[in-house]
Amino acid sequence: MEISRQTSGDLIILQLAGRLDANWCGHVESALSAAVRDGEHRLHLDMSAVSYISSAGIRVLLTCYKQLRAINGLFGVIRPSVSVRSVLELSGLQMLITSEIAASAATEDDGKKISSPSAAYELFTLGAGGMKIEAVGDPALLAQGSSVQPVTRRFEATTVALGIGALGGNFAESASRCGELLAVEGVAAFQPADGSSRPDFMLSEGALVPEGHLVLGLSAQGTFTSLLRFEANDEDRRIRITELMQMALESSGANAAVVVAVTETAGLVGATLRQSPTSNAGAEAERFSFPQIREWLSFTSERSFRDTTSLIVGVIAKPGTAFDALLRPLSNGPALIGHLHAAVFPYRPLRKGRIDLKPAVTSLFDGQSLQSVLHLICDPRGFNGAGESELYRGAVWIAPIIT
Repeated sequence: MEISRQTSGDLIILQLAGRLDANWCGHVESALSAAVRDGEHRLHLDMSAVSYISSAGIRVLLTCYKQLRAINGLFGVIRPSVSVRSVLELSGLQMLITSEIAASAATEDDGKKISSPSAAYELFTLGAGGMKIEAVGDPALLAQGSSVQPVTRRFEATTVALGIGALGGNFAESASRCGELLAVEGVAAFQPADGSSRPDFMLSEGALVPEGHLVLGLSAQGTFTSLLRFEANDEDRRIRITELMQMALESSGANAAVVVAVTETAGLVGATLRQSPTSNAGAEAERFSFPQIREWLSFTSERSFRDTTSLIVGVIAKPGTAFDALLRPLSNGPALIGHLHAAVFPYRPLRKGRIDLKPAVTSLFDGQSLQSVLHLICDPRGFNGAGESELYRGAVWIAPIIT
């Protein structure tokens, strides 16, 4: 099997020659996946020189077709050989066969274009609004232990929350499970800190609304005012999360903002609790001093969860807010502080242009695909440090915080 690639405007054409069977379908799948990961959502397969296609090859074509169709992309087989056309038609998959389409697609509802040395941005205005925020708990709970006064929350569609907590109706049963938690658009997820390896989540369905306990963190209510699309440039290929958050804060026009992002992710740097901070263990010493910290936190030693899709929920600000104690520096300098949690999923491409938050969030939770929930950190220790999270492209919804 030979695979060659041509570019015509925003259309990518992969030309195949040979047999598309079980031996070669993995190579074709890798070529298609690489194009999609590069942000190419309009693909054609020229199969005029393909002499044979098996069910394994059909599966590859159908998977890419469904994936791109779900994000308003384009996929089709052009100029199929007699053999390929016959197999696709007999299989009832003639919709995969298409005529050649013009290179450029009409753009819809373009936003304001912004650029930086490492990325291109597009800013959409969603309307007036903003969010009011509430700080929950005593920050001393994490490092030293303190009295716990959990705030029971119904994580409704207008609520954005992140911090340490657990899902469930009974705090006595949930206390030992409290770990990294996030909630947005009626969806809540958390990483249990009781030794469970699997994160848990709950979605609003009908009259059912996720309910849980937040022992430490931030909870906000309101509406988002803008959407920031971003894509790393061709040279850098990825954007640092601190640059993205700085751009989001500037776009908010405020000193503090709530952000929710859905991103195609190059890698994440973060930490998770190894046991619930409500535990009395270690109360006699500073939990995060060495060597006790090894009993309390797990860190990514390098960028982890490479080539995934992430849901990031956070609060970012310039120093001087009433909730600074719950924020940490996002870079070496003091100009930007924040608190960011990420829920991690297997890679799936994100539709371009203006998109709605709720379907973008809820579609991630289809099936049992949630891999982890972690607190994002910046590790700026040069050669020995893990650095910071890096992203390929995505969307950030922004709400200025109303005081």
